[in-house]
Amino acid sequence: MHKNFYLALLGIGIGGIGFGLITPVTVLLLEQNKAPAIITGSITMVGYLSVVIFSPVAGLLINKYNLKKVLGTGLFLWSIGALAHIFWYIIPLLYLIKFLMGIGGTLIFVSTEVIINYYSDENNRGKNVNLYAVILSIGIALGSILIWTIKIATWLPFVIGALVMLSVFLFQVIFFEDINVNHNNSRIAKISFTSLPLLSIIAPAVYGFFESSIIVVIPMYGLRNLFNVNQVSYFIASFVTGGIVLLYFIGFISDIINRQKLLLFIFFLLSNLLILPSIYNNFIFLIITFFLIGGMIPAIYTVGLSYTIEKVEKQFIAQANGYYIMMYGIGTIAGPFIGALLVDINKQFGFWLFSAILCFLLFAFFRWYGKQNS
Repeated sequence: MHKNFYLALLGIGIGGIGFGLITPVTVLLLEQNKAPAIITGSITMVGYLSVVIFSPVAGLLINKYNLKKVLGTGLFLWSIGALAHIFWYIIPLLYLIKFLMGIGGTLIFVSTEVIINYYSDENNRGKNVNLYAVILSIGIALGSILIWTIKIATWLPFVIGALVMLSVFLFQVIFFEDINVNHNNSRIAKISFTSLPLLSIIAPAVYGFFESSIIVVIPMYGLRNLFNVNQVSYFIASFVTGGIVLLYFIGFISDIINRQKLLLFIFFLLSNLLILPSIYNNFIFLIITFFLIGGMIPAIYTVGLSYTIEKVEKQFIAQANGYYIMMYGIGTIAGPFIGALLVDINKQFGFWLFSAILCFLLFAFFRWYGKQNS
C-alpha cells in the first residue's frame, strides 16, 4: 500500500482528537449557561450547512486542481475555526465560526476518503474504509477524554484542538505526495447525482442525522437526567469506543457478504438498540448501550460508502465521494436541531423513540424496495 494511504490514516486519527473535543465542549458550555435548545441545535447545525454546500465542490476541486492543496486548505481552515471557538460566548460570531470550520472539515473528509478509496479495490475496500473509520473513532475517543480540560479554562479545549489539527497540517504538507485522481487529463469526467443508487443517497443522510444529533443529545440527555459532566464524557467516550471495537469487525464482514443486506440488518438492529436509553437510565446500562449504538451508527456510513464506490468507475470516485458527503451534510443539518427539540419535548423518551422508529421504517422500506427492483 502507498505511503499516502498510511499518511491519510495517521492524519485522520490525530485530527480526530479535535473532532471529538470541540463540538461536545461547545454544547456543554451552552447547556451549562442555560442557552435555549434552539440556539444549541442551530449553532451545531450551521457547522454542517457548509458540508452540504461544499461537498460537491470539493470533489470537483480535487479533480481540477491538487488533492494535496485541497486537503491542506481544509486542515488549515479547521485549525483557525477551532481556535476561534475561544469566543464561544459571542453567539452571532459562533455561527460564522461553525460555518468556517465546516468548510475545513468538508475538505478534510472528502480528500481523505478519496485517498482511501483510490488505493483500495473490491477485495479490501470494506476493510480499508472501516479501518479509516476506526482510526478516526480512536482519535475522537481521545478527544472526548480531554473534555475535562474545560474545568481548567473554557478556552483550553479549543486551543488543544487547534494545535492538534495544525500539527496534522504541517505533517501532511511535508510528507504527503500528490496523486492524480482524474485519469482524463484533457477533460474532467463528471457523474450526475441522480445516477447514484437510492441507498447511496439515504445511508449517508441517515448517518449524518445520527452523528450530529447524538453529539448534541448525549450531553443534553445526560445533564437533564441528573448525570454529571464526567459521566456525560464517559457516555460520549463509550459511544465512540463502540465505533472503534465493533466497526473494525464490520469492515471484514462487509467484504464477505452483500453490503446492501448488511445495511438493512444494521437498520433493524439499531431500531432495537436506540429504544434502550428511554427504558432504563442506569449509568452502567447506558455505558453498554451507547457502546453498542456507537458501533452500529458509523457502520451505516462506512458500509454505505463501500457499496457506493463499488458501483462507480474509478475516475468518478472523487465526485461520488463529494455527493456522498453532501448527503451526509444534509442529514447533519437536521440532526442537531431536531435532536435538541426532541430532548426538549421529553428529556428521556423524545429522541430515542423517534430514532428507533426511523430505523425500523428504513429497514422496512428498503426491504420492500429491494424486492420491487429484484
